[in-house]
Formats: sequence, C-alpha cells, structure tokens
Amino acid sequence: MSSKDVLFLKRTPTVTYAGGPIPEHIKKYYEQQQLPVRKQSLAANVAERKKNTRTAFNNPTFQMSVDSFAEEDEFDFNDRPPSSIIAIQPVELEQEEEKEILVIKDAPDNDHWRNGSVIGGKIKSRSSIDTDTSDLMSPHTESYSSVFLTKMQLKREEQQKSIDAYRSQQVYTALLSQVALEFYKRIPLLILTKDGIEYHDVFNGKEAVDKLLAILRIQDRVEALQVGCALRHQGFFHDVNYDGDLKDSPNELFAFRDLNDPSMDLQPINSVDLQEADSHPQTFLSSDVPNGIYTDLTDCYSPTCTNDNQCYSWSCLRKKSLKQSQSLLKEESTKLWSQNVPENVVEATLPEERKRQECIYELIYTEQDFVRDLEYVYNFWECPLRTKDIIEYNEEFIHDVFFNISEIRHVNTELSLALDARQAEKYLVSSIGDVMLEHVCNFEPFVGYGAHQVIGKFYFELEKKRNPLFAQFVQETERKPESRRLELNGYLTKPTTRLGRYNLLLREILKRTPDDNPDKEIIPQIMEIITRYLTQVNIEAGKCENSFNLEQIRKRLHFRSPADSIDLKLDKPDRQLLMKGRMRRKANSLFESTDLQVFLFDHYLLFTKMKYEDHLEWYRVFRKPIPLQLLSIQVASSTTNTRQNRASYILPSISTTATVSDQQPSKINNLSITFTHHGRKGSPPLTLYTTATSIQQIWVKKILDQKQLLNKNIFSILPLIQNHFLTTNRVNNTMMMEDGRILVAADQGVYITTTTIAAEKKNNAAMTRIIRIEKVSQIELMPESQLLVLADKTLWTFPLEILSQSVSQQRGRSVSQNTTFFHVGECLSKTLVCVVKTNTLSPTTIRVLEPVIMDENKKAKSMFSLKRLVRGGPIGLKPYKDLYLPSEALSINLLKSKMCISSPKEIGVVDMKNLGVQALLDPEDEKLDFVINRQDVHPVTIYRIQFAKYLVCYNEFAFLVDQRGRFIRSSTRIDWEGTPDSFALSYPYLLAFEPDFIEIRNVHTGELEQVIRGKNIRCTSTNTHNTILQGSMDDPDRDGYQLVFQLDRLVEKDLSSN
Repeated sequence: MSSKDVLFLKRTPTVTYAGGPIPEHIKKYYEQQQLPVRKQSLAANVAERKKNTRTAFNNPTFQMSVDSFAEEDEFDFNDRPPSSIIAIQPVELEQEEEKEILVIKDAPDNDHWRNGSVIGGKIKSRSSIDTDTSDLMSPHTESYSSVFLTKMQLKREEQQKSIDAYRSQQVYTALLSQVALEFYKRIPLLILTKDGIEYHDVFNGKEAVDKLLAILRIQDRVEALQVGCALRHQGFFHDVNYDGDLKDSPNELFAFRDLNDPSMDLQPINSVDLQEADSHPQTFLSSDVPNGIYTDLTDCYSPTCTNDNQCYSWSCLRKKSLKQSQSLLKEESTKLWSQNVPENVVEATLPEERKRQECIYELIYTEQDFVRDLEYVYNFWECPLRTKDIIEYNEEFIHDVFFNISEIRHVNTELSLALDARQAEKYLVSSIGDVMLEHVCNFEPFVGYGAHQVIGKFYFELEKKRNPLFAQFVQETERKPESRRLELNGYLTKPTTRLGRYNLLLREILKRTPDDNPDKEIIPQIMEIITRYLTQVNIEAGKCENSFNLEQIRKRLHFRSPADSIDLKLDKPDRQLLMKGRMRRKANSLFESTDLQVFLFDHYLLFTKMKYEDHLEWYRVFRKPIPLQLLSIQVASSTTNTRQNRASYILPSISTTATVSDQQPSKINNLSITFTHHGRKGSPPLTLYTTATSIQQIWVKKILDQKQLLNKNIFSILPLIQNHFLTTNRVNNTMMMEDGRILVAADQGVYITTTTIAAEKKNNAAMTRIIRIEKVSQIELMPESQLLVLADKTLWTFPLEILSQSVSQQRGRSVSQNTTFFHVGECLSKTLVCVVKTNTLSPTTIRVLEPVIMDENKKAKSMFSLKRLVRGGPIGLKPYKDLYLPSEALSINLLKSKMCISSPKEIGVVDMKNLGVQALLDPEDEKLDFVINRQDVHPVTIYRIQFAKYLVCYNEFAFLVDQRGRFIRSSTRIDWEGTPDSFALSYPYLLAFEPDFIEIRNVHTGELEQVIRGKNIRCTSTNTHNTILQGSMDDPDRDGYQLVFQLDRLVEKDLSSN
C-alpha cells in the first residue's frame, strides 16, 4: 500500500463495515499508526452483543387489640335495609342469578360501571423471583461493596486507562474546544472543604493539571497549566472564590461555570463522593465551551512530517525538545506591616514579633478590603437595580439575590472600624482578641446568607438569560474598573469565604503570640465560636439547597395523565434529594435511544424525560415512581456466573452472596443498571446505562444505603423448619402448640416436630407424620377436645391422643363434605366452629357448630340426637345455626356478638342473637364511593382494632370504618403495592401477604414501614387465637425446599397520639 493511500485514509472519515472482518489494508494501517486493531467491525460487535445480551426461639407477646376491648361490638346501622347477600333460609341460586342479570341489564349507568371496571382492573406485572436481581439490600452484602466492587474496580481501572489512552488520540490537542469537552468529561467532581466551607461539585488544581496531561499526551506540567489557564480565562471554570487563576495545587478549588441553563444549578445536596461525566450535561452550545487554537500543540504544517519522520525545520512543532518552558509566576502586590511603619520601629522589633504584627496587619487590611467589596455591591448593584427600570419586580429580585448582605456589611463595618482604631493606637498592636471577641458574636447573619446563597445564584443566572436589559446591565457593570474584572458571583461568595478565612488568620496570629499575652486565651475562644458558625452554615446551606431543589422539581414535574399522578410529598420537611443524574436508554426495535433524568429521593426512584423551556428544565415522568422498598437492581458484570439468591436481606441469619447477572455481558454492558419495580403497580425491568463505572457504583451504593436505612426491621424472620418439606409437598397451615412443638398441614399429611424448636440450634427440628392424608389445607387444635383437619374438602376430627408419638395412628371421623374452609372463634361467650360448604347446585352454606361435652353414662340418647352430634372424644360438635349465601364466602370473622362474612360483593354482618343481617358499608357514604362503585375488588377480612373502629381489608386497599359502616374521615386509606391474598394484624401493624413480598403498614398512618421479600410466600397461621405469625416460602439457600419461618416483632411504637 502506497504512502498516498495512507494519507488518504488518514483524512477520510472512519468506515464501518457491515459485520465482517476488517480488511487487511485497514488493519495494516492501524498497526502502522499503533492503533488498537479489532477483529471485527463495530457493526459486528453490536450484533454479537445483541445475541449475548435472627437466634434462639422466642414466643413474642404482642398487643392484640381484638381481645383488649371489653366493650360490646355494637354496630349501629340506623335502620338501613337488610343485606341480601346472607339469608337465614336456603335460597334458590337460579332465582338469584336471574335477579342479578336483570339488575345489570337495566342499570342506567352500565357503561359507567363497565368503564370503571376497566380503569380499576388489576395489572399484574409481577416479575419472576428467579430473575429478581436486587436483594442487594442484605446486611451481608458487604462482600458486594468491599470484595466484589474492589476486585472489579481494579479491572475496570485498567480498562479505563486503555479507553482514555485511545480516546485521547482522537482529541486534537491544539483545539481548545475539544480539550475543554474532554476535560469536562474526565474531571471528577467532589465535595471538598476549603477554609471550613463545604463546596459541592468542585475539583482541585492538581487534579485538573493531571487530567490535562493525560488529554494533551505530554509530560510538561507547566504547559498543561498554560492550557488550563487558557480555558479559565474564557470562563470555562473559575476559582471557588472567583479571585485566582488555575494553580497546580491540591488546596485550590475550582468549579465549572453554569452551562446551557441556570437550572443546571440543581445538584444533589448529599452529593456523591465521586461524580464524573454523568453529572455533566451531555450536549453543549457552541458558546458554552472555549474556542481557540493553542499553537504550541498544533501539528507541523508540512504534510509529509510525521512522528517517525520529522521535517527539516528547526521550528517544527513536533520537536518538543526545542520548545522553551515558560513560567507562570504571577506578581502580586502585597501589603505589609513593615511597609507602613517607620523603619526604626521595624528594626527594633524582634523577628518573631515582626511576623506576629504582619499577621495582625493582614487581618486588619483584609477586613477593610472585604468591607469595600460589600460597599461595591451596594453602590454598583443594589442601588442601580432599585432606581433604574431594569427589572419589573426589583425588590423581590434584590431580596432573592442579595438577601441579608446589608446586615453583614453593617456588622463588618463596625468590626473594621474597631480594628482600625486598635491599629491607630500604636505601631505595635499588643492584642487583637478583645476586639474580635466583642464583634464575633454578631456574625449570625453569615449563617442565613450562606444558606440562601444557592437560591440567589439561581435567580441571578436565570434573570440574566431571560432579561436582555439586565444582561446588558450585568455586562456593563462587570466591565467597570471598580469591579476589578470580577463578576458578581465572585462578590456574592465573599461573605461565606471570609467567614472561613478568619480562623486561618487567627491561627497564624496565635502561633506567634507569647504565652503571657491575653490573646493566647481569647483567640481560641474566638476560633471556637467561628467554627460553630461554619458548622451551622454547612448544615443550613445543605438544608436550604435540598428544599430549594425539591421545590423546583415539584413545580416542574408533570405526569402523563391525572390517573398516573402520585403525590411524592416533596414538600415534606424531612424529604431529601440524594442524587440526580442522566442515564441513557439504548435503542432497540421498539424505541429509540433516549436520555433519562433520574432522581433518587429518600423514598422513591424517579425516571423522567427532560426538556428545556424558558431556560428551565421541565420533567415528564417516564415510568411510575418506584418505592425504594419495592426496587431491585441488577448490575451487569463480567464475573463468572453466580446463582441468584432471592432472599438475601430477608434472612439475616443466613449467609448469602450478592446477586449478579447470570449472563456474561460484554464490556460495554458493564455500565448498565437494571431497575425492577415489584408489585401490582410495577413495571417491566428497565435497563439504563451510565457513562462511567464509578458512576454506576455510586448509584448502586446510594440506592442500597438508602434501602438499608428505610428497612426499619419491625419484624425479623426466624427460621423454624428447614431442609424437610420439598416444594412438591406444599405447606399450607402451621400451628404452635403450648409445649413449643409445631403442627404442620401439608399436601401429604399432618406433621409434628418431635422436639420443641427452642431445643434446636440449627432450625432443622425432626418431623414425624402423624396423619397420612392427602391435600391437607387447614388444621385447628381444639383445647382439651380434638384436632380438626380439613383435607381435600372433607372436615375430619381426630382425638388428641394422635399427637402423642407413643400412640399408633387412629382413624378420624368425617364431619362435613364439600367444605371450602372452616373458622374457629369466640362469639356470644361461646367457642364456635363455622364450616363453609359450597355446591355448584345450591347456595353456600355456613354451618355453625358448637362444641359440647358428651355424657358417656347416658346411653338412652335418641338416634336423632346422636346423628346430629358429631363425636370425637368426650367433646362433640353440635349444630348451632345454619346460614346461606347466594354467592361465595371468602372469609369469616367472629366478634363479640357478630359474625362478619366477606363475599365477593361486600361484607355482611350477622347478629348472632337475633340473626339480623346487615351490610357493613353504608352505601350512602360518598367517602366510600372508591369501593362501592368498584366491581373488580373484593373484601378479604375485617379486624376490630379499637372500640367502634374496624379495619376493612380488600385485595387492593384497606380502610377504617366506624360502627355505622361509614368511612372515618380522620383516617388514611391504605393502597397496597401488591395483590395480597391474606392478612395478619399485629397492632398497630397490618401485614399483607402476597407471593412475592410482605407489606407491613401502620394502621393509622398507612405508611409502608417494611417490605420482606421472598418467593412463594404464604401466611400459614392466623392470629385469631394467639399472637404468633408464621409463614412459608421457598428456601433461598436450597433449591427445591420450603422454609417455615416465624415473624418476630422487634420494635414497639408509642401510639398514644393516635
């Protein structure tokens, strides 16, 4: 290949070939230029990527409010019409079906009903737990943050060095615009402290020079410093105090100027420890970046001059050895005490005292300079803005921008005059502490000003972009000699930086102060006071910036439709914006590539699309906000395959590993994070890409830390039985006996532990099967009576002797056929057994049985009486009452004198004294329209939590009603994140069980207090008779097995206010 061909390829845009190997002549050219050679083209690589894309067992005692009220549970329905869903006599189902059809046909608002059912329809997008990726929330995920991340970081740093080296070759270092953009991408923005003041999103001078060396591919720090100064002179970045040039020092801090739009000021308060390009804007206007050519870094003008074959010219720019180094030493005029006193006084002063006088003099004259700067702001900015017709709302604007700077000017003018008077007393100032101590107690305005500063900067920049007349005024004022070529932002930061500088000056004075001088005791007191002020400034500034950013987001946040709108409560005093940044959603066959603005709050993760309008960012919600308790994340990695562990933070006593991807992604996928929203309101997984590995790690760390903080651990999981029940032998019901043994109802029979759980240390108590019967769904132990077992829709009774291992298995007696479920409870001071029977050709029958004592000595019982008495030992079950429902019964709850029956339509209340029937909910209460008008929701259960307060639980929500069935106005409706199928009450907490997780809510506030994740979770015991909550789920540590666990209450809350 000729040299002509090489030159032609060098000046031709890169050619991407359609998936095949790179041609040999191109590969040869890459080798000549020492560029990395890929085996395939970019198109082929993309195609390939798409192809591969707790302790000892305790019996906790809870406060059970159901049994804690001695008052009669009297409902007052005010003579409402009786309910039609429960009857005392049998009802023909055919007649009920015809009536129901006629009602639907003749309803005038049938269309409205139909629409409502569609809108309120269930949306189940629950992700499979096998593909769940979060559970990075485990307390044991320290391995992820310490071992995994450290190992991966070392590898990625090496990869990043290669990427940076290659990318640097694509930057023409003589063009300041390209250097500026590359510098903006690479420089890390940190939270750093200077003079006791915290600065967000800044970098130090040494780091800047290091990055410029890498970008320019040179070793001369002086030359890199020159290029940085060229960028600084064009306003690309500035000293945080706006008073210096770029310096190669780790103690000098710099910040980028606002690019594109003033809304870019909205940065996270608790910003990341390391934030790179992700926090930066992705696109720039031409006016945003510096422009110009740095001639010392241009290539030789000779077309035949190369690095290997340089041209003849002695001034060839490729001959770096001929370049002359330049000095950037800047002459600064200094003010010295020795120059302002007679020479004989200086000569008569000891060297150490001379240094002390110089430090005191520096404190005095810098205070004069500070007051002069404040007077400049007042004379050249505040006064003209008040008198000239530049801004329509000038007083409001002046307050927003300058706030209480006039108070600071007054305080420091008094201090400056006092210092001048002390200096005028004699040439040698004996002490300065008493003057400072007198005035330092008046520095409170500094705190308010420092907190408000971010707001003032925002409104100043915004008005400058919106108002051309004001922009012209700014330009003209900053060009005046009195401004000393310093923009207004530089003057507005001086009060905060001045407060931080006092301690530096006082410390130097203290070092040189003799021990017998009163300043030796006074100055430390002054420094302590100033330190307290500085701490206050940092705290209040963080709070103010956080609340201001939240307010701006709240005002500019829009949902797609009112139905999708969610109140994020961004105006709550304790709400926090933890992080924000841009991530990219890559294109596929269904949608285009797009940038998303991601907000991490202390309670939600929010994805938005951003647009600019009137120089402000506006956000449109892209996906439903995700509660952090229901968020799982997956980080792609190139490590070996690791089985996903589903319950890593559910079981703290079980050692688990962090979840990683099952795939072996390509390098480019290392920047991806997959977000999954679990629950009924969830969405499909969303994969987004960050711009750097450090950004990816920061997002993961921030999310996991906040999830850990939100996980209040009100309940913990105590494993009871492990490594015994296979998933094919489903555990349906469990029951704790008084001696500590556990009864288990499973698909293959009834089991009992041979020893108490407290005696076991490894949670694998031995089990024995005492009843061999299939499909056992429910068990109940009647004290001193019998064992009730529901198996394959047949209710059986067994004598208590069957629980003894020394007794051989006994046959049970059948009580009822076609039984859906049964319920045992207390009502009318009696123990009642409610047996629910269903038949396709007859209505649902609820047979209420009462345990009675059998008299074995009476043998003359009639046959009729004997047939109506089901014997299972000395105590039998005698029929008490029968109730009939034209529809299905979902659950039964017994109160003091009432029976509450949940059906698909409503909850019926039966007075067990007179058998009066009434619907629980008042149809005339408009506050209950959200449930009465819904045909696609159904009640599950009801709890009495306080006198005249009843908690009604539906499959989509829960709410409180009074004794009249009316919604309690002062209460909060609970909307479930999932689709629970069972509930448990541990007052004041309500637990909602669904297969993927357990929601734990506060009954009074409705707040989601805790989420416990798992796979195939079931509530296997109820708290009708005891306070023990048990359940089962797939064992996260052993595939194919189930884990029987107990929920132990860890915290108690004072609810006297409720």
